[in-house]
Amino acid sequence: MGLICDVFDVNLYTDTGEMIASTTLQSADMKISVDEKEIRAGKGDALVAILHSARKVDISLAEIEFKWDWIANQLGQTATTAAVDVWAVPKFYTAVSDTGIKITLDETPKNDETDIRIYTSAGVLIANTTYSIEGKVVTFASGVEEGQIVEVRGYIYTSAATASTVLIDNTSFADGLKCILTTIEIDSDETPIYTIQVQLDECLPSGNFELNTKSARDASVSNFTFKAIKPRTSDNLGRIIRIPISA
Repeated sequence: MGLICDVFDVNLYTDTGEMIASTTLQSADMKISVDEKEIRAGKGDALVAILHSARKVDISLAEIEFKWDWIANQLGQTATTAAVDVWAVPKFYTAVSDTGIKITLDETPKNDETDIRIYTSAGVLIANTTYSIEGKVVTFASGVEEGQIVEVRGYIYTSAATASTVLIDNTSFADGLKCILTTIEIDSDETPIYTIQVQLDECLPSGNFELNTKSARDASVSNFTFKAIKPRTSDNLGRIIRIPISA
């Protein structure tokens, strides 16, 4: 008796020869279905024939590891590396006395104090005429005392040159991929007896994916779907191979 008990590993190959791979899938499902058209006629609308038109192969993957290259592929883009403008997240700081009342930001604001918003802990906006910024250091001339907590609600700064960016282009869509799914078949004693490999010659990503977060700390699962498409020069979508495992 043979059993399939392990999730697929997946290799995806682009037309340029790049490989996207994962051995950390939470689930990987392959569904093969056939388009059918029921023909009914006569008394009681009886079923007299079933016409088959095409076979479909759908792949659904749930990835526990954050895959930057997968996201780029889903968006039909290639990640670029360069310094870019990004926003700092809101954060509370405690003012200290050091030749003046100061706070030290995590990053250096790109622009002057006109681009930064600082609030008291009560949510009152502190006028930008009452402080100055030099590098990461904000010095208050008035309105803030030593030990007072203030909130800096975001500002623009320039990222490191190694930042990676993927554009969300409304006119760009994912390219085709060769998809290889591999798992093992075991016997009733849990001994691996065959490698099962599904080879799909060309698949198109749906371009849809979700990235969900929540307050309880947990790994976010990214879901990706692919559909096998018919190659121009063949009627075969791919093949399933059963490979004996040597003892």
